[in-house]
Amino acid sequence: MTTVVSPRPSRTGAGALTAISQNAIRAYNLRYDRMAGLLSLASAVTWLLLLIAGWSQPGGPGAILPIEPELRTMPEAGHVAVAALLGLALVDGAVGAALLRGVRGARTTGRIRAALGVGLAILYLLASRNFMIALAIGAVQGLILVLLTRNAGLLLVYPGMLFLVVFFVLPLFSILAYSMGQGTTLGTVDMSTPSLENYTRILEPVGRSGLVYVNIILRTLWIAFLNTVICLLIAYPFAFWMARQPERMRNTLILLVMIPFWTNLLVRTYAWLVILRGDGLINNLLVDVLGVIDKPLELTNTPGALMLGLVYGYLPYMILPLYNTIERLDGRLTEAASDLYARPAQAFWRITLPLTLPGIVAGSILVFIPSVGTYVVTNVLGGGKYFLIGNLLEQQFLGSSGNKAFGAAFGVVLTVLMLIATLFYFRLGRKEAHA
Repeated sequence: MTTVVSPRPSRTGAGALTAISQNAIRAYNLRYDRMAGLLSLASAVTWLLLLIAGWSQPGGPGAILPIEPELRTMPEAGHVAVAALLGLALVDGAVGAALLRGVRGARTTGRIRAALGVGLAILYLLASRNFMIALAIGAVQGLILVLLTRNAGLLLVYPGMLFLVVFFVLPLFSILAYSMGQGTTLGTVDMSTPSLENYTRILEPVGRSGLVYVNIILRTLWIAFLNTVICLLIAYPFAFWMARQPERMRNTLILLVMIPFWTNLLVRTYAWLVILRGDGLINNLLVDVLGVIDKPLELTNTPGALMLGLVYGYLPYMILPLYNTIERLDGRLTEAASDLYARPAQAFWRITLPLTLPGIVAGSILVFIPSVGTYVVTNVLGGGKYFLIGNLLEQQFLGSSGNKAFGAAFGVVLTVLMLIATLFYFRLGRKEAHA
């Protein structure tokens, strides 16, 4: 009797495709691990180079430690520096080699080492105040941490995240810390006894003047709100008209709207000063040419001049978002409304205005936020008579009698106001997206 042995089944079909896809994913992920391993090896080499450079300094390796200068020349400091740099080099070298070889558990170890490296950069910054070295250490370790997540999207946004952390988050925390300190006569901030005194000072009356700082905040918000409303009333019909022009004409109009961005706001504001001052263009025309008045008009240092400068400076920020929204508006919707016997005003309020609301909100935020912090227009066209938050910050940080701690508290208040406005914008935008 003959026994027939069936051949061993081969992996075909879905199983083979699954194996191929898994191998491809494994190779794709391994590429990130190898890049992180190379960075770890580069970090190890950097620690060794710092150790070698330390030997050539007068104080020896201890001179690179973030400690008091008189302690750096001690032999114990040199021993600590050598041990720390050698330890970091060995750890980074071992982690890098393990990542390159694909050792099990190397990715977890690398993540822990990178997270500790970011913390080490922060501690080094606090101890030594050496921003560039701390930034280099934190940026490299942060990049290793991002690579080990194996997320391509996170890797793409890492440069932007690093920029925001360095130039926004860290300064914001610095201002927050300064706001809890005490200003000194030398223009510095004493952080030995943190308190909320600067914030309570904002709410306290100043002599017979009353709540001066609260009035400054309210005046700033009112002028910024008024500027936003005026810009909206001017920009909406203009953007609507722009969106209904032929394409070539639209491009020309957009270029004309963007031309003011080619010149600094300070230069444009001084140009208005030349036009409005006593011997300026308007007064010369009214007095010398037309002869309708006997003496020049006081056009500068007035509320009208202040609002004129603000509207002129921030009007393009309102026009462009509105134009972008109105240009994409489907005209068939208004035609359908007219077919249903809706009057033009009804079609505008029920169809056009709700659909263009995201552009209104975006433009309002872009105008309101910089209007709250402006001080150039108020100084040049307002003559310093209309004191806003921006002018107060300039006085506290740049003035000879300023208090930087108190100015930092006002800066925090200004940041919170802008944050509230921004959150309102995103919240309203989400509502519109789900509507």
